[in-house]
Amino acid sequence: MQPALQLALLLAILLPAGKFAASFCSRFGIPAILGELLVGVLLGPGAFNLLHLGLFESGRATSALLLLAQIGGFVLMFLAGVETDVDRMHEAGTTAFLVALFGVIWPFLLGAAVGHLFGLSWITACFLGGALTATSVSISARTLMDAGQMSSPEGTVILGAAVIDDVMGLFVLAFLAASITTKGESFGIAPMAGGWLQHHIPRAAAHPLIVQMILISICVTLFFVIGYGAARRWLDPLILQLRRLTANEAVPSCVLALVLVYALSAEWLGSVAGITGAYLLGYVFATSEYKADVERSFYAIGHGFLIPLFFVSIGLSSDYRALGGHWALLLATLAVAIIGKLIGCGIISRGEVGLIVTAMGASTGIFGRSEVAVMVAVVLLTTLLTPLVLRGAFHLSSQQDIEEGLTKGAPAQIAVVRQPISLPSETRPESAEAPPNQPMFRMRTSRGTDSVSLS
Repeated sequence: MQPALQLALLLAILLPAGKFAASFCSRFGIPAILGELLVGVLLGPGAFNLLHLGLFESGRATSALLLLAQIGGFVLMFLAGVETDVDRMHEAGTTAFLVALFGVIWPFLLGAAVGHLFGLSWITACFLGGALTATSVSISARTLMDAGQMSSPEGTVILGAAVIDDVMGLFVLAFLAASITTKGESFGIAPMAGGWLQHHIPRAAAHPLIVQMILISICVTLFFVIGYGAARRWLDPLILQLRRLTANEAVPSCVLALVLVYALSAEWLGSVAGITGAYLLGYVFATSEYKADVERSFYAIGHGFLIPLFFVSIGLSSDYRALGGHWALLLATLAVAIIGKLIGCGIISRGEVGLIVTAMGASTGIFGRSEVAVMVAVVLLTTLLTPLVLRGAFHLSSQQDIEEGLTKGAPAQIAVVRQPISLPSETRPESAEAPPNQPMFRMRTSRGTDSVSLS
């Protein structure tokens, strides 16, 4: 079968399966994201092993699917940036930084200690701890979207901390990378400049870690300053010019290209994950006058096509056949992954960044098949737990707010959403009917949603 037909068959299987599973989970109050992840698990190498069937033996369709999934991660992070409440992000800046800092320190120390206690070498144990430091920005963002908490104060701190966590995790990864010798080609300004300095300057060759950390700090700063400044200055004028084009859907097409450019720039210039660049662009879009139009267009292509593939692909990468005899290490690592993040920042999900560190350890021989299987399982299990924990935490917080409000008699903060609604006539006494010219409104409070009459 031709690769194009193989990819078409994969998409025809995975997209409906993910949506049906998401709908099934939603009916029982389970976050929809779990449905898409579980479809990947059931069709992955640990169960049905879809990608290794004879129909897809060439592997070209599988590679194309994984590439589409990565683009789905970029689109997801762009939408997360668009939905970010910028004012609240500024207010939560210091809090988000502290949350991210503790969310890196504790998992690394606990992970390295547990790995060494189970007989791993210190370098392998440190790689294990390094893989546990990264928080999945995309998983947290999708969960907050599904829970309707993207703009809440807690959601703002969580997402801000997760983004900062990605940058901090980069320094951990740089430390680990400097401790081993790799033969692969380096991508980005920082590793290329570091290699040149170490080759031509003896003092730089004697202190590779210090050189690499300095270069990464410079590149990260340059990317955020240039990327944010350019978007703030030129984004709205660019969209205005694109709206004048007569081609169909010119704006979303060109904005998607810009998302990919920012993702590429994040890797090449800033030496940070591409999803961070996509989020930065969306963050600037959050204050744009064209936000609503762009958001509407990207919801269709994102949630209808690319984003489900991203989450299904996480399950497809899971293989439990190498876990035999290593269940104790898995349970201990999982406990550390949960406890370390709960103590540090309260966000337990791992995702693509954790898998990147795992792949790096595998490619250099630091991780064997069992360690890779353990880390993939931990990434998946924490991903599955995150929506339940976050949604439960928001629910408990809401109940606590209600109880405190009833006790203290504090008035609720009310925001009127201009959506006229109608109530069944039999549920309203005649004396309570609204005047003919007085519409009914749905009013959202900080403790829930009530329908009242503005009389």
